[in-house]
Formats: sequence, structure tokens, C-alpha cells
Amino acid sequence: MSLDDERVQFYLRHAEQIEQWASLRSAAASAVDGWLADLVPHIEELARELGSDVRVGVNVGDDVGYPLYRLTHSAWGFDGQDDPPASIALEWVRARTTISGASKPYVGLRAPKTHDIGARLRASEAVVQARRGRRDTSNAWWVGYSFVSPEGDFASDRDGYRDRLLGALRAAWEAYAPGVSAAVEVAGNAGRA
Repeated sequence: MSLDDERVQFYLRHAEQIEQWASLRSAAASAVDGWLADLVPHIEELARELGSDVRVGVNVGDDVGYPLYRLTHSAWGFDGQDDPPASIALEWVRARTTISGASKPYVGLRAPKTHDIGARLRASEAVVQARRGRRDTSNAWWVGYSFVSPEGDFASDRDGYRDRLLGALRAAWEAYAPGVSAAVEVAGNAGRA
């Protein structure tokens, strides 16, 4: 790249304004963090709608790099665990989520592959089919997840996006909770054998 490059010339002419605009990203991400952290009552209401045995785990403190809401079922035996081996979750990246590009919250089945339950879930044909049907991605921490995009402009329709996040969390619960129940039951039976 040389000083004669048109893009370099543009930057040099407008550097101060470009840097001011770029600094808005961290302010926007901080505002989004706060907005997502304020979803607690809505997540709790969703859990009540899903059933009296659905539990909510909230880990959205300022010192958390990956804030999240977790839904578990009391029959899974994870009550009281800060980091249960499987949950249906809504998560985002602290200070980087701006609801654009790949900087959006994601929803799905969170279960580390190194845990027995995570391994069972990855081997479950029902869970694999659910993941394929949802077109979810997987990684070491997530059996299946997908980013949740707003339908329109997030800044002018935050309530619509909140409803979309809750709908995505509900759909993930409906798709994956039966598979978690089956994996937990198999693990429990194996422990009793």
C-alpha cells in the first residue's frame, strides 16, 4: 500500500472524524450489554411459560466475558450448579456485541464436549437431527447454536428484537430439551449400573 492509494488518501483527509466514529463502537457495545442484562424479567417469564420445573440461571455481571441466561429443567439434576453441564442458553460477548455482523447474541444448546453429558448429546441422533433442522453451528462449548438477528432496525425496534430473542430461546428449548432429558436419564442409568 502506498500514500498514493485512494483509500489511504481518504483516511488521511478524514482521520479525525473516522477515529471519532470508530470509538462509538465501544459505547454501543456497552449500551447493548446493559440492554441484554436487563432482560432478566423477560427470561424468567419465559421460563414460567415453559413450565414450573424450568429453572433460570443468570450470569450477566460486569466481570463476565460471556454473559448468558441458562434454562434447565429440575429433572436434569443441575439445580444449584453455577455452570451446569447442559443448558438451553442465550449468550453474547461482553463489550463486543453490537447486534450487527457476527456481533450478535446466540441461542442454542450449551454443553461442553469434554463433559459426559455433552458427549452424549453430540452422539444423540435426535439431537443431531434437531441441530440439522435448526441449521445450528456447533463448537467445543455448544452442541448447537445460531446467531439471532433483528428483523429490522434494532435501534428503533428493541421490543421486537427482545421478542425475537425470547422466541429463539423458546424454539431452542422445544428442539433440544427432550434430548437433554434423554441424555441425563441415560447418564443416570449408567451411574446406577
